[in-house]
Amino acid sequence: MAKKNKKNTKINQKIRTYFDGDGFDVGIERVDSRTLSELFSALGIYDIEHNKELMVKTLRMIWSEADGEIRRDILHFFENNAVVYKSDKPKEPTFDREAKIEALLEELQTTPEEAKRLRESFLHVRSKKITIAKMESKLEHIRFEIKKEALERELEGHFDIDDSFEFNASLRYALFEQSFHKILTLHTKPYSYEFLKEESFETIVAKIAQDKLSCVAEKQKQIDHFLAHLKSPHPYLTTKEILDSLRASPPTSRLNYPLISHRVFLEILSKKIDAKHITVHTHEVLMEVEESLTLPLSQTILKYNLDLHVELDGLLEEIWEGRRFNFDAILQEAKEEHEKEFLETLEELVSTCREYAELLHLQEEDLRQRVYSFLVDLMGASLVITPKVFRKVSRKFLYSIQEELAKKQREELLARTIRDFKNLFPTARGMRRKLTLHIGPTNSGKTYTAMQKLKDADTGYYLAPLRLLALEGYEKLREEGLECSLITGEEQIIDEEATHISSTIEMMNYEVDVDVCVIDEVQLINDRDRGWAWANAIIGAPAKEIIMTGSANVKEAIVALAEYLGEELEIIEFERKNPLTLLEEPTPPKDVQKATAIIAFSRKDVLRLKQEFSKNFNVSVVYGNLSPEVRREEARRFREGETDILVATDAIAMGMNLPIQTVLFSKAQKFDGIMDRNLFPSEILQIAGRAGRYGLHENGYVGALHKDALKVITKGFHKEPKPITPPFKVMASLEHIKLVATILEENSLEVILSFFVKNMEFNGPFYASSLDDMLEASRIIDEYDLEIATKYHLACAPLTLKSPYIIQAFEGYIQALEKKEPVHYKAPKLHGEYATTSLELLRAEDMVKEISLYLWLSYRFGEYFVDEQKARAFRGVLNAYIERSLHETQLARSCKLCGVALPQNSKYKICQSCFKKNYTHKGGGYRGKRAKN
Repeated sequence: MAKKNKKNTKINQKIRTYFDGDGFDVGIERVDSRTLSELFSALGIYDIEHNKELMVKTLRMIWSEADGEIRRDILHFFENNAVVYKSDKPKEPTFDREAKIEALLEELQTTPEEAKRLRESFLHVRSKKITIAKMESKLEHIRFEIKKEALERELEGHFDIDDSFEFNASLRYALFEQSFHKILTLHTKPYSYEFLKEESFETIVAKIAQDKLSCVAEKQKQIDHFLAHLKSPHPYLTTKEILDSLRASPPTSRLNYPLISHRVFLEILSKKIDAKHITVHTHEVLMEVEESLTLPLSQTILKYNLDLHVELDGLLEEIWEGRRFNFDAILQEAKEEHEKEFLETLEELVSTCREYAELLHLQEEDLRQRVYSFLVDLMGASLVITPKVFRKVSRKFLYSIQEELAKKQREELLARTIRDFKNLFPTARGMRRKLTLHIGPTNSGKTYTAMQKLKDADTGYYLAPLRLLALEGYEKLREEGLECSLITGEEQIIDEEATHISSTIEMMNYEVDVDVCVIDEVQLINDRDRGWAWANAIIGAPAKEIIMTGSANVKEAIVALAEYLGEELEIIEFERKNPLTLLEEPTPPKDVQKATAIIAFSRKDVLRLKQEFSKNFNVSVVYGNLSPEVRREEARRFREGETDILVATDAIAMGMNLPIQTVLFSKAQKFDGIMDRNLFPSEILQIAGRAGRYGLHENGYVGALHKDALKVITKGFHKEPKPITPPFKVMASLEHIKLVATILEENSLEVILSFFVKNMEFNGPFYASSLDDMLEASRIIDEYDLEIATKYHLACAPLTLKSPYIIQAFEGYIQALEKKEPVHYKAPKLHGEYATTSLELLRAEDMVKEISLYLWLSYRFGEYFVDEQKARAFRGVLNAYIERSLHETQLARSCKLCGVALPQNSKYKICQSCFKKNYTHKGGGYRGKRAKN
């Protein structure tokens, strides 16, 4: 420790020479910024901001904490600079100081040289600090320095700062058949202070002279060994480059290996590493390498410059020894270390942004992509997230999500506002309602009893599942002498004096309060697409008594709803009025009797069976694609005996009163919109129950045309239908949609409906209806500039989304509404008196649906849809056309390619013309698209 302090003291004394006698901490303030920057470069410190105040502060810290090696480097810098940085402070008057120095010198026995040096040593010391003891101590030091100077002259060298002896020696280099001498600066081992002070001059000279000889011999041995092991040919250097490097290597160097020509050195390194810049410093080589990093959980690539610091001596060793460079390992280690710090800071940044966006519940990939989009722009070629960059990215991210956060907060407010679904129907909640449930099988009188109670009420509402049933309800009420209105999607017959209303369930008015409301076929609350209408009606119907009719498996569902509503519930169970017998054997088509209904589950199968049975019977047909008027007419023909049998889909299961004695299933599978599946027991019982109408047939019979179908029917017939249980689907009304639009500040119907479906949670046994059809319609509607109420009405319109004909007409109507132009109905042309092919019949059915759509819209936008009467008149024409088509025994099949009628009994699916056009004459190869089966 004493030795270290002694070295530092020498350096401290020497550094004062360049600071006008001041210490390092004071004198360094007077050094200009440019010189300070050069000092940092000489020390190998590059990552310092070139601000004078910061550089001075850093140098003071380095000087106070550094070892003798760094202090010596700083001293050498100022020795090479050879500038004295004078102080501007006034100096102390020298008269008293010099007099005191001279007086004290008289007390000491000194030589003229010693006296001179003593005067110089105390020339700038304050006089009160000059004492005889200090001068004696300084004199001892001066005599030691004079002795060392004499030794340096005698031995032709000088003592280094650590008191080793530095001298020049001529050393021999012999290689490649060449020999030359080179002057090198060598150092002996350090000598102790005691040895240099106490030993005699002659002893010291002899010792150091011997040590010099040993140093020279040892260095020559090292050189000879180094030269002997140089590879030939050398993997990196030519013979000339080796000789030039040895000759040009500086005599004084702290490196263990000779320096190489700068040009040659860079060429060697450039072949081994792909660096943008290579800079050679005194002790190290700085290589700037372009690297890239794929940011976590993204495809974002960040390019950056990596500073690779490599020890110069190590590189020289690799070159001179002819070893293979291992830059890959060095680069990978530096890359990992550099990226590790970056990734740690990056995770802190992402975590901060994640906290900001907590309410949004962003997916991790989405969150990071947003953060990265701001970060990449600010990083440049660096891979350091500075505090400034950290703050900027955080602020930019927070600013970018402000609107989303506000919207999320509005969504939460909305969810809280309408979470308790029953409170969205204030009129119903303001009444003291009673719930009555009529349950039982078909033909049990449950609906008849409910309708009788409705007729006896002063005011009432009948809610039907179908327009046809709403019309039947309207007519029955009128027959009883009651003033009644009819409200369906496409037809409204309003009686200003009406006490009763017959309506399809979706058209219910939740603001009109009545005494009795009958909700028919209540088991449809479980329907995937329309179940919400029954749930909304049960919860919101403003009537003193709600009478629901349905099958027995709905009991549990209605009990749950009554408990949720906290309302009184009375359950009345009904029994079937006549027996229903299951046939044990299949009934082949030749054994079918009159008053039979053949059940199929597609339009195609209905028309096929109609043609098959038309050979022996007059046939009525009923299927969903037919207009209500045509279905009603077909039912009338069957009811009045104009036809013998009925071929129908499960459309007859909904309350159609028909004189059916036997129901026969043509198959026991149906497509439910998602997949083909066996009929459910509830569906089998609902359809089968139409057999044996009370008052017409004593017994009803149920069977199937084929054995495999009968097996499924038998199993379902004897099985209890699965109970309908909560939760139930509910849907927003127009008022709810307006509320959502206002709170979310949103005009996109698709966004509003999607929010309702995905985000709404209710306090009760409910969940938001999927609304697939409305969502699909809303995507079309949102393309136009319309008010949210208009969009909602359009999305509720009776659309057949699979029909291009209907969608084209729908888009034309929307365009007119956007432009606020009148929409005229243009009647399409019909070919012939009736359809000759199934395709022509389908086109006519779509025309009727287009009219239904037009009339539906006319009741909501009457000022624009101006041809209601014209459309209604042409619907009659179309219905008559369809009726005539259905009366035809045969409907020809159509060509799959061009649509023309095929010959009767043709076994091909395309016509002769298309065959010739699309098939080659040689080899029969098909030229065009193959017809689908």
